[in-house]
Amino acid sequence: MRFRFVAIALIASFASACATSTPVCRAPSQAEMQAFMAVISHNPAALSEAMASGAARDALNAQDANIRSHIWGSQGETRGTVLGLLSRPPLCVLDNQAANDMNGGHNILVYPQSSYDAVLPAADTGAAFPYGVRMRDYLTCRFTETANGLRLADACGFRPYTAPPVTG
Repeated sequence: MRFRFVAIALIASFASACATSTPVCRAPSQAEMQAFMAVISHNPAALSEAMASGAARDALNAQDANIRSHIWGSQGETRGTVLGLLSRPPLCVLDNQAANDMNGGHNILVYPQSSYDAVLPAADTGAAFPYGVRMRDYLTCRFTETANGLRLADACGFRPYTAPPVTG
């Protein structure tokens, strides 16, 4: 009986240690940096090459105003854009294991280090991850494995606009 109590206590302490561990920042990988540099240099052709086939890449190649605004902003305003957040180095990249999918998707969170430091909660608060507000404090980016290596799949959170259905 005593062994069972000790075992339960040990398991509970390991579980609580895992639940409160702070994610560790890393530098962007080569594939991630390739996509980020294309955004920072405002190079749609290089960004298209760094992206996987799909709706986001198609929208970028069609020069869709929605994706261009999501990535680079509009009329000189870059707050809340991919460029606005990537232009504040150093970057803190965190693997988002909770959002990874079974189809080879690799999801990351990208914070400017200053934003991450500002929103990182105290260790004992139990705040939900990710910390802060998406597109203000951090980006979510999904990469996927292709025949040509890891490629950006979603232009860091871009959601194509679809008009509501016409009824009546």
